[in-house]
Amino acid sequence: MPNPYEPPPPVPRPSGLGTTPRRPWMIPSPARRPLISVVVPTRDSTPQVTRLLDSLVSQDCPGVEVLVNEDVRSRDSVRRVALAFQERGLDVRVLRDNPSRAAGRRRAAAQASGAVVLHLDSDMTASPGLLAECRHLIDSQEFDALVIPEVSVGEGFWGRCKVLEKRCYTGDQKVEALRCLRRELYDRIGGHDEALVWAEDRDLDLRVRATGARVGTTTGVLVHDEGRTTLRGTMRKKARYARTARSYAAKHPRDFAAQASPARLVGLAVRGWRISRDPLLVGGMLLLKSCEFAAVATALLVSGRAPRR
Repeated sequence: MPNPYEPPPPVPRPSGLGTTPRRPWMIPSPARRPLISVVVPTRDSTPQVTRLLDSLVSQDCPGVEVLVNEDVRSRDSVRRVALAFQERGLDVRVLRDNPSRAAGRRRAAAQASGAVVLHLDSDMTASPGLLAECRHLIDSQEFDALVIPEVSVGEGFWGRCKVLEKRCYTGDQKVEALRCLRRELYDRIGGHDEALVWAEDRDLDLRVRATGARVGTTTGVLVHDEGRTTLRGTMRKKARYARTARSYAAKHPRDFAAQASPARLVGLAVRGWRISRDPLLVGGMLLLKSCEFAAVATALLVSGRAPRR
């Protein structure tokens, strides 16, 4: 079975866009290490949060705090899990000020103490050494923000299709969004836009880059557990995200047009075939993506608020 923490194969990246040189790096002296704050919004995902915290407590990186912000509608509670990890030496706090994912990130970050903020999802785990690398790359003044490559894992046929889709995006700066940045920079641009559900991470990425910030890429990765993906579940999720697509399109019309363009399917087909050579898997990926497009278009038409392109 392949190691999920093994970084994806290197992909050529455009020059002049702040990419990280692939070279060994040194950890700064303890006296210079800034505190890094990890922000995690969550809803009814105690098992996933447990795996994430386990990957964080295993990091050889002192000076880390974790803020888990539970959705106000959560039916479970991660407080008991957090207490167990506190006993293992992890500085973790649980908040309950999370009416939406973007709001949960922004409000937790407002209570963070770190000079560096790292935004993670509850269904992710961090590869060994990732936090130390993030802190070093920013503390060394080399970068202001970092993109962290993701390696997806999933169950079932549709899960494998989603994993293939995510592999197609490796190194694509039109899709990958930064997750780690200086606290001062995050505060200066106003943090996440609480009005967005659609591509709230991409919105943050575009606004950070618009400041001229130096954006790099880590060698460490995040493992994203897609779980058991279903066609119906994926379409429902995309339809829910589409409720704020109009707001996103108003802020970033060109980026939204690129996201919503059916031409993306052609690029996915080409990249997917280069990676997999499995016609059933590539076909399933294209069908899954087509259904997502249909779900978004239907949601926009039903709401009567389809953004103009």
